[in-house]
Amino acid sequence: MPAIAISPGTNIRELVEELPIAEEVLGAFGLHCAGCGVNKYETIEQGAAAHQLRVEPIIAALTQARLSGRLPTISNEDREPLRRGPGAFARRAKFARVVPIMSGKGGVGKSLTTALMAVGLRRMGKRVGILDADITGPSIPRLFGLTTPLGLESDPATPAGQQPKPLMVPAQSRSAIQIVSSNLLTDKEDTAMIWRGPILSGVIRQFYEQALWTDLDYLLLDLPPGTSDAPLTVLQSLAIDGVVLVTMPQRLATMIVRKAANLVHQLGKPIVGVVENMSYFTAPETGVRYDVFGPSYAQEVADLAGAPLFARMPIDPALVALADNGRVEEIDNPIVDQLAQALDRAMIALPAKVPETISII
Repeated sequence: MPAIAISPGTNIRELVEELPIAEEVLGAFGLHCAGCGVNKYETIEQGAAAHQLRVEPIIAALTQARLSGRLPTISNEDREPLRRGPGAFARRAKFARVVPIMSGKGGVGKSLTTALMAVGLRRMGKRVGILDADITGPSIPRLFGLTTPLGLESDPATPAGQQPKPLMVPAQSRSAIQIVSSNLLTDKEDTAMIWRGPILSGVIRQFYEQALWTDLDYLLLDLPPGTSDAPLTVLQSLAIDGVVLVTMPQRLATMIVRKAANLVHQLGKPIVGVVENMSYFTAPETGVRYDVFGPSYAQEVADLAGAPLFARMPIDPALVALADNGRVEEIDNPIVDQLAQALDRAMIALPAKVPETISII
């Protein structure tokens, strides 16, 4: 059988299966896609673009590794993400879709749902970011195995002669999902953020406006529970395209999520979908399905919201184990693609609009 060609259009997983050293080469460039699950779908060119790298040095290094059987020397310049100059950046990043994930109630799995949607969208080739707006209970960095505090860079659009403002640089997951979270403001993930409501709202605005996001197809916002300051800040002051509600099969949870749905409707924002988490458990030995938390009310919530039911997510110990260990991008479960595809269909079905932009101020 002829050797697989090394070109920008080569699938990452197929290449690594035939040429194991390719995983080491890609990792040296910061493309850890070979182990994150995205590689099942992604080409070298797509991976380079997602990580903002030039594809030519990657192709050259892979070709050299195939010939020598060793990891070649890679310059620091080739490892660095492409940076826009002040003129190109123009103080604006474009977010095609901004989608908050909320429920009104804590403990229903908003963060996990957000993470799974983000991973699924990346597997579709989308550029994705997550703003972890659950400031006092941030879970997103743990799900993605991120611990290094956010870096700071000078505003590239600072006019000549003025003191540049420091802007946060979003963390980047193994599959190039950009992430900003309060848990990445410190090197200790168990540090308590003892902030009152108005401060929380201000921090969320800062995460949105004062981070060096790149152009994104989707910015997902993991909202805190409740219907007070933080969710209101997001729904009222940010350029929201549609809201996803997360619920669980418990009458009390359903009642609280309905409150959140009513809030979204009162603010004139569209609800684009509903996800029911922890819907049921299927015993692996017998295949018997158990409604651990009682009967489902997902369709009832979806009908109230006037939105489609995206999915009823089962309790899956294997999925939870990967998420708890910061390996959410390795989850190979149909629910990942189901969530992302349902969200993308719902967003495409919305009325067309001019893509929103934000100013870094």
